[in-house]
Amino acid sequence: MESQYFWTSQDDLEQVVIGNGEILLINKTGESTRIGTTLAEARQKLMELDKAEDFPDFMNDYNW
Repeated sequence: MESQYFWTSQDDLEQVVIGNGEILLINKTGESTRIGTTLAEARQKLMELDKAEDFPDFMNDYNW
């Protein structure tokens, strides 16, 4: 996957990655979960997974 943008969690154990039209949550072992195709979908999914607090930079980045 060709990544264009990424945000690392506060504990450095996970990343949110945007690339190839998808937004993925990738854990430290490399397992990925598709959390959306839009920022709104991805942010909602992070809230559902109770991980929004782990990614404050992603949740508050409105430069898109």
